[in-house]
Amino acid sequence: MDDTNSSVLEVWRVGPYRRAMGYALAGLPAAATVVTWLDVLVHPDLSHLASAGEATAIALGFGLFAWWGLLRVRLELSTDVIVMVNSWGTQRLPWAGVSAVSLNSSGAQFRTHDGFKYRSEALSNLGGLEPQDDRFAEVMAIVRTKLRG
Repeated sequence: MDDTNSSVLEVWRVGPYRRAMGYALAGLPAAATVVTWLDVLVHPDLSHLASAGEATAIALGFGLFAWWGLLRVRLELSTDVIVMVNSWGTQRLPWAGVSAVSLNSSGAQFRTHDGFKYRSEALSNLGGLEPQDDRFAEVMAIVRTKLRG
């Protein structure tokens, strides 16, 4: 589905705790990698170089995991389509297919007329640490106007 002509109405990302966790998962190994590469400058031998290479690989792994599973997750409402970017995939759902929207602990759920459910992880509550009632109210304000019109 091509949504290049859609204008974005609003975007929601994961809450502040998961965003902080994502930045920490990416940033702390990266900082440790910088330290190991600085150590290579001070002690330029093969074992320090191997340690720096391993640290770089680990930091890249953690950074990719943090980005993929936490930092890229979002719910995007545009004029023509709902885009749900979750850790395990992206769904594009046209507004015409939406029959109901609800919220539970795993996120906002968009139900279609044919009975399928699509979930947006961006509005999950992380075990009560990130209550999403206010954010879901913002989503519902847009949903009501789109489903009425």
